[in-house]
Amino acid sequence: MAKKPVKKAAPKKAAPKKIVKAKAAAPKAAASASKTTVQKVQVASRPKNSSTNSYTYSEFVENVKNYCGIEKRAQAKTLVDDLATFIRDSLKKGYKLPLLGLGKLYVRESKARMARNPQTGQEIRIPARKRVRFTPAKALKEHVLK
Repeated sequence: MAKKPVKKAAPKKAAPKKIVKAKAAAPKAAASASKTTVQKVQVASRPKNSSTNSYTYSEFVENVKNYCGIEKRAQAKTLVDDLATFIRDSLKKGYKLPLLGLGKLYVRESKARMARNPQTGQEIRIPARKRVRFTPAKALKEHVLK
């Protein structure tokens, strides 16, 4: 059998070099010197509503700011909003989200079924629907439930 000729790859063209202008170093040095380091707080603050023990959105953002050592509240708010958007979009597409050390978030579809109204005894049909489910990790259970 005759061998087929081997095609040679075309030589790659070199990427054009970008011209980068040097910026003044003084403003960067002044900006880095003016930054203060923010201490991370490893204790959650107590919610103001003591009857329900639930955080408001503002309290949650403030706790994220302190835990992550973020300097500005606006940055923490952006972080929380972006994380919520990411989780929402991922679940919408049907992806499972592992939240390390916490558990897994996922969407599960329940089947249609027949049920009974407890007041009237009448049978009703419950349609199929999607539900968001959370399975806690073993580490979270051990930490919270003990």
